[in-house]
Amino acid sequence: MRNSSWNDLLSMIDGKKLNYRPSGFIIDSPWLPGWCGITTLDYYASDEKWLKANIMAAQTFPDVWFMPGFWSEYGMCTEPSAFGSRLIFLENTLPHAEKILHDIADVDRLPQPNVRT
Repeated sequence: MRNSSWNDLLSMIDGKKLNYRPSGFIIDSPWLPGWCGITTLDYYASDEKWLKANIMAAQTFPDVWFMPGFWSEYGMCTEPSAFGSRLIFLENTLPHAEKILHDIADVDRLPQPNVRT
């Protein structure tokens, strides 16, 4: 997000009216890799390709407010990893958590997450 857009957003939050109707997109990894012609795996694994993809979006849509801005969304993978599930990264799909429970009765064997590690 450009500084001018950020300042306009703050003005709107303060209740001021703008002389234009801003548009904003949530921009992240579910659509960016395919849109800019790279694999999802490359988007996550290559800092250079990740940065180029985000810059390409900002340059293609200069008047759009991208919120929250440049970031990588790992979907619903972080939480299951705390319980011992591995994150699985494939070439052209979002990462997902490995299945570790095959029956609800197995829930008691899940490790208790350590929030300090």
